[in-house]
Amino acid sequence: MKWWQIRKRNEDLERELRSDLELEEEEQRDHGLPRDEARYAARRAFGNTTLIREQTHESWSSAPFERLLQDLRFALRQLRRNPGFTFTATIMLALGIGASVAMFAFVDAALFKPLPYLDPDILVAGL
Repeated sequence: MKWWQIRKRNEDLERELRSDLELEEEEQRDHGLPRDEARYAARRAFGNTTLIREQTHESWSSAPFERLLQDLRFALRQLRRNPGFTFTATIMLALGIGASVAMFAFVDAALFKPLPYLDPDILVAGL
């Protein structure tokens, strides 16, 4: 399945969990338990459905991608909630990136690019 079919996979998982719980509840009623007690016993026998959901999500290969999307959505919500911090952080990033680019441009021009002469080594050695 593709990553854009996450909703369909979640619906399939929910349907499967409900079906399994209903089957377990039926088995408990076959053993002679009343309806409410059978439902409770089925939930105990089946286990933690939230944990099963989480483990199933982890087994799908899209789990890291989903976590990244959740983190990005949370970050954007926080940035929208605090406009002063957002502005300050943006200015600091811009200044830092600008300073880094300026320093790299200077180092690149002064140290890495060869001089525009035929034999720059002779010029430096003074021969």
